[in-house]
Amino acid sequence: MRPCPSGLQWNVNICEWPNNVKNVNGSEPTKWPVVHGPFPTYTIAEPTTINTALSLQNNKFSSRPKPTIALNFGSSETYKVVCYFTNWAWYRPGHGKYVPEDIDASLCTHVIYAFAVLDNSSLTIKTHDTWADIDNKFYKRVVEYKKKGLRVSVAIGGWNDSLDSKYARLVLDPQARARFITSVLRFLEKYGFDGLDLDWEYPVCWQVDCAKGDPAEKHGFSALVRELSHAFKPNGLLLSAAVSPSKMVIDIGYQVHELTQYFDWIAIMSYDFHGHWDNKTGHVAPLFYVEGDTNPSFNGNFSIHYWLDRGTPPEKLIMGMPMYGQSYTLADQKHKSLNDKSLGPGKAGTYTRSGGFLAYYEICEMVGNSEWSVIRDDEGRIGPYAYSGNQWISYDDVADIRRKAKLISSLRLGGGMIWALDLDDFSGRCGCGKHPLLRALNQELRGIPGEEVKNCT
Repeated sequence: MRPCPSGLQWNVNICEWPNNVKNVNGSEPTKWPVVHGPFPTYTIAEPTTINTALSLQNNKFSSRPKPTIALNFGSSETYKVVCYFTNWAWYRPGHGKYVPEDIDASLCTHVIYAFAVLDNSSLTIKTHDTWADIDNKFYKRVVEYKKKGLRVSVAIGGWNDSLDSKYARLVLDPQARARFITSVLRFLEKYGFDGLDLDWEYPVCWQVDCAKGDPAEKHGFSALVRELSHAFKPNGLLLSAAVSPSKMVIDIGYQVHELTQYFDWIAIMSYDFHGHWDNKTGHVAPLFYVEGDTNPSFNGNFSIHYWLDRGTPPEKLIMGMPMYGQSYTLADQKHKSLNDKSLGPGKAGTYTRSGGFLAYYEICEMVGNSEWSVIRDDEGRIGPYAYSGNQWISYDDVADIRRKAKLISSLRLGGGMIWALDLDDFSGRCGCGKHPLLRALNQELRGIPGEEVKNCT
């Protein structure tokens, strides 16, 4: 989604859905850089071994007591596994093409369809890509998974749709909020979705620029969420959100305690902490702080505890995990460690076609080549990074997904979320079975049967 939504293509100087682009030779940009400091210094758990990392017994940041049992929160599953389906992956060539029938119903408890958008004039929900969603029946084909026991919601927003003032105008106008809610109820009923996932990025801090918005949007967003909840509950509809992992955005944009009363769950987008926009190498989704990172809050452990300490019930908090990596072009091939200088994004992948961004299935094929060297952190604080020549990639592998699942279990969180289904090795090209990352998450959290997934990278 950064600098414009994953799966979109450059059309001159803006991002467009592929079917709207006359010249489709552009790239498919990736997700966003999380806001970059400055941040105050906190005392954060810094594990010396994997066991101490996961027990969190020495975490001095959070003094709030943790529940001693996992809680059931309205489904047959103790833990949620929330999977985002993106309607643009079917535009990818060859083995990268992903369609609704590629979803493995056994590996998700919830599927979220990305994205619907907000109409700029009426401030009501509308379909964005009618060719995929309606003409090719993607809405219908994804909603069919409800028959297999999944809950299926639709997400509104995303990076590109959060560019201008329209969401601010929505939340600051009570009449606009009422019209929006009416349109959402009709939309969900018409297409059969179970609920709505809010992905405005972000209140006050539009596209992570906290100087753009009005501070009143923080309260307006809470009002919208409260009013949506009151309309949804009598109809048995789900209300969730994808939220920022950034301390600055959380402080400026969210009334956390208010919001958590009304959401069924909140998924932290705990990835893209680092990318080519930093002009130096870094890991896409650190679990813990690593010495040398100038931002001590840029890791999943910090973000989770910050949301918890602001009042989020643990059973409502979902940890996001990337099924992709961030790639870089090194400034000097001799300097290939963390925090070494880079010149910009790495080479685009064959299928995702986005500089600086590679799907896991592209990564596992690449690093299987003897020309690549893979480096792992002995303490498990971050996932691997790999390099070959002037190309450098950071990503999570099966072992890291398992570590994050253990963190979810130790804190009795609500579960895990993945971005996105089409980026895992969904066809099993790398030799470790289909959906190895997602399957590892399910084995750890839900105890699904089958041989333990091995690392392909």
